[in-house]
Amino acid sequence: MSLAQRLHTLMRWRGIKSQNQLARISGVSQSCIHRILTRKDRYSPSRATVLRLARALDTSVPWLTDGVAPNPGSPSKGSCQQDEAGDGYCAEIHALLRQHPESTRKTVLQVVRLMLKEAS
Repeated sequence: MSLAQRLHTLMRWRGIKSQNQLARISGVSQSCIHRILTRKDRYSPSRATVLRLARALDTSVPWLTDGVAPNPGSPSKGSCQQDEAGDGYCAEIHALLRQHPESTRKTVLQVVRLMLKEAS
């Protein structure tokens, strides 16, 4: 399955009916989404574009680009030690945060800890 096929499938699963709707949700231009869907393997979007699409479609970058979820038993350098559910959340969080400064990552971690503490 190609990136275009996975993108199209996720759009259907999420109830996204048009390229324009996905563009509004993701912040990726409609023309870029069109290129991905029509040029299939002849067009390779930027990492930032794939990250925005993955975030908007509630999936992981590895699944969207390669069709594979990160292996929960094999930690990758710089990523979470284990993604117990095998759902790719850990890899996606890592991908989202690595582009931000250390201070932002620490703040996000503090907020997550507070949320989890309140949820328990």
